[in-house]
Amino acid sequence: MTIAENPNIIKSFRYNHVSLKNSHWKKQRDDTIELYLGIPNDDLLHYFRQRAGLNSEVNGLAGWYGTNANTFGQKLGALAKLYCVSGDYRLKEKALFLAEEWIECADASPITFECDTYVYDKLMGGFLDLYEYLGYKKIGKYISTLTDYAINQFKRDIKRDGLQDHELWSNHMIEWYTLPENLYRAYQLLGKEKYREFAQEWDYGYLWDKLNNSNFQIGPRHAYSQINSLSSAARAFEVTGDNRYLSAMKIAYEEITSHHIFATGGYGPAECLFTEKEGYLGDSLKSTWDQTLTDPFYVNFGGSKVTRNDTWGSCEISCCAWAVFKFCNYLLQFTGDAKYGDWVEKMLYNGTGGQLPITPEGKVMYYANYFLDGAIKTVEDRRLQEGGQSFEWQCCTGTFPQDVAEYANMLYYFDNEGIYISQYLPSKVEWKKDNSVIQLENYSLYPEESQIKFRISVEESVEFILKLRIPAWATGKNSLKINGKKIEASLAPNTWAQVKRVWSDGDIIIVDFPFSLYFKAVDDYNKDIVALNYGPFVLVANKMTKFIGDVNQASSWIHPVEGKNFTFVTDKGHVEGYDFLTRTFTPYYKVGEMQWYYMYNRIKQK
Repeated sequence: MTIAENPNIIKSFRYNHVSLKNSHWKKQRDDTIELYLGIPNDDLLHYFRQRAGLNSEVNGLAGWYGTNANTFGQKLGALAKLYCVSGDYRLKEKALFLAEEWIECADASPITFECDTYVYDKLMGGFLDLYEYLGYKKIGKYISTLTDYAINQFKRDIKRDGLQDHELWSNHMIEWYTLPENLYRAYQLLGKEKYREFAQEWDYGYLWDKLNNSNFQIGPRHAYSQINSLSSAARAFEVTGDNRYLSAMKIAYEEITSHHIFATGGYGPAECLFTEKEGYLGDSLKSTWDQTLTDPFYVNFGGSKVTRNDTWGSCEISCCAWAVFKFCNYLLQFTGDAKYGDWVEKMLYNGTGGQLPITPEGKVMYYANYFLDGAIKTVEDRRLQEGGQSFEWQCCTGTFPQDVAEYANMLYYFDNEGIYISQYLPSKVEWKKDNSVIQLENYSLYPEESQIKFRISVEESVEFILKLRIPAWATGKNSLKINGKKIEASLAPNTWAQVKRVWSDGDIIIVDFPFSLYFKAVDDYNKDIVALNYGPFVLVANKMTKFIGDVNQASSWIHPVEGKNFTFVTDKGHVEGYDFLTRTFTPYYKVGEMQWYYMYNRIKQK
C-alpha cells in the first residue's frame, strides 16, 4: 500500500480531548443526542430485516427513511462521533447494537448489500466511522463485500458532468461524485487496493479540472453535493499527494465564498449552485412579481426549466453546513491558513445555530429562507413526494446530528509547536506537548459577548505558541491581554494572532474583537439588497421595509436598545414612506418557530 506522506500542516483533535461548556450550541447537541437515542432501534432496522426475510414486528419510520433507510449510515456515524465528543456510552451502545443487527441481516441475505450510489456512500461513511472512532474492526469484512457489490453493479458509462438528470436518476447513480471521499478513506484505513482503484474511477474531473482552469461556467449543479465533492478531492490529495486536488479546493473556496454565499454562509437557492445567470442570489430573494426580477425561470440541477418557488428555500441548511464543515476542516489542516475558519464561523452561528430542533416524528428545518418578502422558520416541508412519502426523516436528519458532533471538532487544532483556536464556543481542550499536559479553557460567554477569556492549566510551566484566529469582520480595535497586560501582537483579520511564551498554571488570556454593525450586499448585481450584521451574527428586521440610510455607516442610524442584548432599532426617518416609523433588528439564530423575520431588505442611499 502506497499513501502520500501526511499533508496536514496542522491537526485536529479527531473528536477527542475537547468538551463543550454550556451554550446554545451545546444545548443543540445535547437535545439531538437525546432525540436520536430515543429513536426505536427496531424502527431503524425494519427496512433491512424486512428485505432480508427476518421477522420485524414494527412498521419502521415514515418518510424518506421508510423507502430505503437511506440515512442509516449517517446515523451510525453521528452516534459514533457524538459518543467521542460527549462520552455518553449510550451512544456507543446503540451504534454497535444497530451495526450487529445490520450484520445479521447481511448474513441472512445478500440483498442487504444492494443499494444505489446515494445509500452506498452513506453506509460507507457510517461503517468507516465505526471502524475508525469506535474500533469496530468487525465491520471491515462487510465494507469489503458492500464495495464488491458496488463494483459489480454501479453503471460506469454515464455522463460525468454532475447534472442530476433523468439518466442518473433512472440508473440510481445520483451524487456519484461524492463517492471518492469514503473510498479513498477506506483505502487509508483498510489498505486494500480495490478501494483506491474504485475511488479513482469516480474522480469528479468535470468540476475539479474546470476549477483549476479558473473556468466557473459550470452551469446549475446540486449545491450541497458539489461542495461535498470537494471533500472527495481532499481525500484524493491525502492519498496521492497530487496538488491538482488541493488547488481545485482552494480555487473553489475563493470563488464560492466571493460570489455564491449569503451573509449567513448558506448557499444554493433551490439547491442550485454555479448557475451562469448573473445576480442569481439576489434574484432568488425576490417575488415573481418583483419588477427587478431578471427572469422568473431558471434551469435547475436536473437540467429542467422551472419557475422560482419559495418552497425550495434559500439553503438546504443541515446538509449544506455538513459539506462546509468538512471542506473547510480539510483546507485548514492542509494549509494552516486562518481564513478557512471564516466560512465555518458564518455557518456555525447563523446556519446550524439558527436551526430548529428536529421533532420526534423526524421533521426537520430542511431549508433556511432569506426572502425579501419575509420568511418563517418551520419544520414543515411543503414539497409533495412523487411516491406520496411524507417529508419526514429526510437527508437532513442524517447530517444535522453530524453537524452538532462537529461543533467540538472544529474549535481547536495543533502542531508540534503549539495550539490553534479557530472557533470560540465556550469549551475546554486538553493537549499534550512533549511530556506536559496542557488544559485550555474558554470560560467566556462568547458569542453572547465580544470578549473571549481563556485559562491555562498546567502542572509545570511549559513553552508553546498560542494562535488565535482573528475573524474576517474584526476590523476594529482588537486587543489581546495576558494576565491583565496588553500584548503587542498582529491582530489583522483572517490571520492568526500568535503568542510564544512560557505558560504557567492559571495564566489568563483575554482577547476582544469589538462587534460592530455593517451591511453586506447579497451580490455584485443587487447592491441595494442587503443584510445587516453585528460581529459574527446576521440580524433580521421585524417588518418588511425599504430602508433609507448610509449603507456604509450603519451605526450612524441604527443603535442598540438599552437593556436588550443584541437588539437594535433604527432612527426615525429611515423607513421609506413613513418618517415616523422605526424597525427593530435581532439575531437570526434567536428567531423561534413560526416567527416572521426579514433578513434581506432593500436600501436606498440617503
